[in-house]
Amino acid sequence: MDTKDLRFFRQVYEERSIHKASKLLFITPQGLSKIIRHLEEELGTCLFERLANGMVPTESGTYLYENSTPLLEQFDEIMIGLRQIQDRDQKLKIGFSCGVLNVFPLQKLEEYQKQYSHIRLQWEEAANQEIIRQVRQGSMDIGFVIGQMADPKLWSREMFCRKMNVVVYEGHPFYERESVSVEELRDEPLITLNEAYYSYHSLLQRCRDFGFTPCIAAKTMESRIIYHLCRQRIGLGIDADIHQDKPMPDGLRMIELRDSIPWKISMIIRSDRTKEKAVRGMAELFVE
Repeated sequence: MDTKDLRFFRQVYEERSIHKASKLLFITPQGLSKIIRHLEEELGTCLFERLANGMVPTESGTYLYENSTPLLEQFDEIMIGLRQIQDRDQKLKIGFSCGVLNVFPLQKLEEYQKQYSHIRLQWEEAANQEIIRQVRQGSMDIGFVIGQMADPKLWSREMFCRKMNVVVYEGHPFYERESVSVEELRDEPLITLNEAYYSYHSLLQRCRDFGFTPCIAAKTMESRIIYHLCRQRIGLGIDADIHQDKPMPDGLRMIELRDSIPWKISMIIRSDRTKEKAVRGMAELFVE
């Protein structure tokens, strides 16, 4: 049985008319009638009663319609799976959590492309949870996310780790300190990256562990804005120690935030895909 014929049958069933269904299917009424007759012959049963006011489904027709729904859905899933397998041999989709590209060694992608010149690399940046979700469901091949994964469906390896710091402006009581604790931030206005970033959620979590909700004076999409606002004394900045190659702006100091959740980058892959050559090749570039 051709699944296309089955879909045509379902359209006739829903419209109760050869003429209406043929317009929707971009086929002639004569051609559609021939397909229905062929399907009836193949199944050895009458699917419709042909009446002056349209096509009335028989008991067999109703039975076929109701039971063909899960059949076609399963077939569609199979086709999607086959296309995904084919795509894996031609492209690799990579996801970066917001902030990861600040430290990610992009030359590694160039190395990969030299080894796998037949594979087209496609990448995008998104919130941490969105990258994890896409990798879990299979719509993304590899993710570089912030934090550690404890998910049996995901293979993960830590690649990079930095401490969280406090950006302090000159004149603040913390300015000459080497470090402060999370608890000491209780009454301080803070400047952080926004909800798209892992560091924001880890800060909230750690403050709540100490029994308080932090006072967020400003949220931003860019780390440089944290330093700009801190210089204007809007509050203390919270940022990961990932800008070591850039000089600290005048009038600011970066000091360690004790008790914080470290800023870690992990590579994640679905556990059932770690043996695929293209995926494994990328992992081998980063995992010693």
